[in-house]
Amino acid sequence: MSHAKVFPRHSFYCVLAGIAALYVFSAMMLVPAKVYILPYLITPDFIHHRGAIVVLFLAVPAAIYLICWQGSDFFAWLRAPGQLSVGGQGLRLGDRTLAFADVTRFRHRHNRNHVLLGTRDGRTLRLRLNLWDAPDALLAEVEEAVGATMAHDVERRLHAGETVKFGALGLQAEGLVHKGQLIAWSSIDTIRTQSDEEGMEVDEHLVIVAHGKSRKIDRSKIDNEPVLMACLMQRLPAH
Repeated sequence: MSHAKVFPRHSFYCVLAGIAALYVFSAMMLVPAKVYILPYLITPDFIHHRGAIVVLFLAVPAAIYLICWQGSDFFAWLRAPGQLSVGGQGLRLGDRTLAFADVTRFRHRHNRNHVLLGTRDGRTLRLRLNLWDAPDALLAEVEEAVGATMAHDVERRLHAGETVKFGALGLQAEGLVHKGQLIAWSSIDTIRTQSDEEGMEVDEHLVIVAHGKSRKIDRSKIDNEPVLMACLMQRLPAH
């Protein structure tokens, strides 16, 4: 399946807002030199106002956050090819081809909607979902393909008695391992995902309830989550 590149409006507006914050900062710094690039807003009277110091110190951090963090998708969009293709064996992004069989690590950064795909040679491909049409479908395609290639090896290691690491969680034949503690399958009441919104950020958590106690794990810190969820579905069919 092919996905066309789309313009990241939100990221672009964040870049513009960051540039505006830097412009305000520059206007305030130039007032002592009697250079007024915002003459109706930034004046000597404004500089002496008690609130001006707050604006002065917040302008640069806000600009860095907006341009470098929230606006990074826009700069990636400028360099990205026009189309991304997902096939049964891998994905093609411009001149680069990534085989799913070479992927050893999958991590979804939910708060940025980025997918990190680590390969056997130690490289990492950052897939920015918001740069492509039908991002939810793209995520589902990659999750399914990566999960299918990893599932067999994970089951083999579990049957051999190994602990399979999934970032913040570990998986054993007897149950889940979190912060060094084993959570036996028989003690788990429910497992669910949960979204928490705070301002512009959305945090996704995996909530495990065992013996009436809840544990919240940041999903962006879970490696190979599609494989983990498939294993949980097999071992906890009632949940």
